[in-house]
Amino acid sequence: MKEPMRDIKKSLDATVFKDSQFSAKHKHAVFQKIHKRKTIYVLPTLVSGLLLTVAVSAGIYFATERIGGESPAALVPNHPVTTEIPPPQGEGGTETVPLYEAKEDAEVSMKDAETAYALCVDALTDYYNAIWNGTEIDVGKFIGNENLQQYLETKIQYESKKFGTMDSKVKQLEIGDWEVTFTNDEKGGYLYLEVPVSIRKHDGGGYGEGTEFFVRNIDGKLTIVDWYTGGKDTYDYLVRGYEQKIGNPNVWNDHDWVKKFKSGTGLYDFEQQVYDRFQLTHDANELIGLEPISIAKLYAYASYQQDFETAYALYTDREEHILWSEEEDEQIPLVDRGTPEQVLETYKGLESGSFIQTSDYEGYIKFYPNGEQHVESGFSMIKNEEGIWQVAFLPVQ
Repeated sequence: MKEPMRDIKKSLDATVFKDSQFSAKHKHAVFQKIHKRKTIYVLPTLVSGLLLTVAVSAGIYFATERIGGESPAALVPNHPVTTEIPPPQGEGGTETVPLYEAKEDAEVSMKDAETAYALCVDALTDYYNAIWNGTEIDVGKFIGNENLQQYLETKIQYESKKFGTMDSKVKQLEIGDWEVTFTNDEKGGYLYLEVPVSIRKHDGGGYGEGTEFFVRNIDGKLTIVDWYTGGKDTYDYLVRGYEQKIGNPNVWNDHDWVKKFKSGTGLYDFEQQVYDRFQLTHDANELIGLEPISIAKLYAYASYQQDFETAYALYTDREEHILWSEEEDEQIPLVDRGTPEQVLETYKGLESGSFIQTSDYEGYIKFYPNGEQHVESGFSMIKNEEGIWQVAFLPVQ
């Protein structure tokens, strides 16, 4: 070990983590009648590479010799860095395509930590730029597994629909202290990176999310093999669960795991996941983070499946808006509920509708079941005391 690096190592070691007379049928008929933070800057490849090298090389030098098993976590760097969100393509500048080459042909080690970090930072930059600013993202630059690519593309579509219509765009990312850990296995090992990111917008607002990555060496190139974004209103929270912590770098090669995200029911993958959990518990907390249209789709799906208990559980729990009890709902004859085919006809086009909020806790989804703009339907929604959107009784009139 050269003397300068030995001194740096010593320095680091020393300084170095929720009317009884009427039958239910009568009530139902009556109600139907009356209710209608490191900012990421797009620098030239040479300069950005130099900055990354200076920021991390000293912190990981002493862990670069692989001896098998899991190495100690390395905090790199120990101070936040700021990165500007780049302009969309065509607004100036040329796009560079980093190779993210591994140090070895078929293995990964702590020697690859700074390149893996650059890979994750670039992926985060393109991701937040896509969902907030509407730019295109080539997920294949960062991810080789087709299953994870498809999942991430759906995730971007969901987040983009939620954020992309807002006026305030993202200006920069700030990344604070991040950790990287190496684990050896039969596939050449993998790196785990925990990267806290703060998103700063042009209007001065912002928010923070924790992100986790697994990175492998695939044919000499560092590749993300799993990616989880924490936060109770994120897509990963809705689909994979809030307590989900990535722990298996091979998970997207697992057929049983992957098929959970392919519903084939008319629901998006994440909506099916929420429906499956909500069906078991009828806990409104499972709906946290869902947009009104997604919750309306769950109600339509439950009605189509004639899962009337789940459909009732999706109704508003605001006392002044409850029209009949669950016990009364159970007494409604099947013939009065409509056939699955009638349900499909009633809610056709719901997923393409637009939500219009009319008060602090009320709104409706405007949609066109016949595909004709002059034949409009509305699906009423009510937000409960906890801020969760729920279905109004007799939502479509």
